[in-house]
This record gives sequence, structure tokens and C-alpha cells, in this order.
Amino acid sequence: MQYPDRVTGIAAAVVSAAILAACAGPLPPAPPPAVAAVPPAQPWPAYPAATLPAQPSPGYPAAAPAYSLPQYGPTAAPTNLPSSAGATSMTVVVAPYAPPPPRVETPPPATSAQMVWQPGHWFWSGTRYDWLPGHYVESPSANAYWMPGYWQQGPNGWVWIEGRWS
Repeated sequence: MQYPDRVTGIAAAVVSAAILAACAGPLPPAPPPAVAAVPPAQPWPAYPAATLPAQPSPGYPAAAPAYSLPQYGPTAAPTNLPSSAGATSMTVVVAPYAPPPPRVETPPPATSAQMVWQPGHWFWSGTRYDWLPGHYVESPSANAYWMPGYWQQGPNGWVWIEGRWS
């Protein structure tokens, strides 16, 4: 007796599905699969040349060393050179960690009595410390004294304090 009941139940389900399909009408065709258009990645937004902010000019060109420098941190092209000693605008340079110890330099003989030796120092290029060798500069006056720059730890990292004449 169970077999006819099962067949009747299955037949009722099939008939119900057919009636519901007839009431709903024909199914619309399936849309084609969507292909997501991914725009090419642009690392920097494209700005017209007139809207680019003016970049400060470094006070002197970076000299290419004749020997290989030890690397502190990742290697990358320098992006932010320090300003020169005679520059009037101050550039705030903040590094995330302390600089290496300063290198020992022996200054060559001065070419004149007005020339003052400015010792070399580490500068932060934006990704690593690079050594800027010492050099002679002309003193602005006979009694001027050069106070070298130095790195000072601040709340957001290590800050370069520019050297100055006093």
C-alpha cells in the first residue's frame, strides 16, 4: 500500500511544479557572463604640469662616490636631498631610526684662509641614510663660526638640525 501513496505524492509534486511554471511564464534568457573591466593600475594620479607643486632645488648636486658605500636600510634612489648650508629655507627631514655613527674624515689643506671645513654627515634620502662627504665653503665673514648640523631624536623619529653660521 505504500507504493501507490509514494507515486501519488511524486505525481502531485510534478503537477504542482508544472502549474507553477505555467503561471510564471517562460524564463527570460540568461544574461551573458559579465567581464569586469579592470582599469590599469596607476601609481600616481596624473596631474597637469601647471598644477604640480614646486619642488625645492637642492643646494648642491650629489657627488657620485668613487667607492661603494655601505648600505643602511633598503636601496632606492634618493628622493629628498638636504639643503645646503647657505640656504635660507629650512627643510624638515625626519628619519624613522637613528643614523649610523659618523665617518672619520681628514680634511685636505684649505685653499685659502677664508675657507672653512664643513664636516660630512649622514642624510636621510627617504628610504635610507646616505653619507654626504665634508667640503670647504667660503666663510661669510672673518669672525663667522660654522656650527655643524646634527641628528636629534624627536617624537616622530630622528630630525636633522641644519648647520648654521654664528
